Amino acid sequence: MKNIALLAVLVWLQVLGNIWLSRGMHQLSQAGALNLSGILSLEGHFLSNPWILLGIAFQIVALVLYLIAISRMDLSYVLPMMTSSYVLTTLMAWLVLGERVAATRWIGTLLISFGVMLAGLTDGKRSTVTKVSQVPQPRQEQG
Repeated sequence: MKNIALLAVLVWLQVLGNIWLSRGMHQLSQAGALNLSGILSLEGHFLSNPWILLGIAFQIVALVLYLIAISRMDLSYVLPMMTSSYVLTTLMAWLVLGERVAATRWIGTLLISFGVMLAGLTDGKRSTVTKVSQVPQPRQEQG
């Protein structure tokens, strides 16, 4: 149960981090066209935009939780379970950012997510792999 909670928090932090980063970057694109002389002003925008800072903070915490998750569970379980972020990101982009999401995008997102999650439906516990060097060798009879 702790692993499921860890994955749920990880997914939500990743989703919200992406939403906040997108909101901040859209404000940047509205500020004007990017050109060579404007590149230096990007640093000030990144450091002063609360949405970008919030998004970066969420992504950093999500990265730490991801590292914890793959240390406790199989990677082949963690990544498929994280595909729920595709649906949640699309939903949040529609709800929070006001993005228009076509029906075909919804269908494609759901199909990909369900397919990958189906591949990962196992207990998620770290499997134990016996190394060849640890396998007891058969005793040879001397005769």
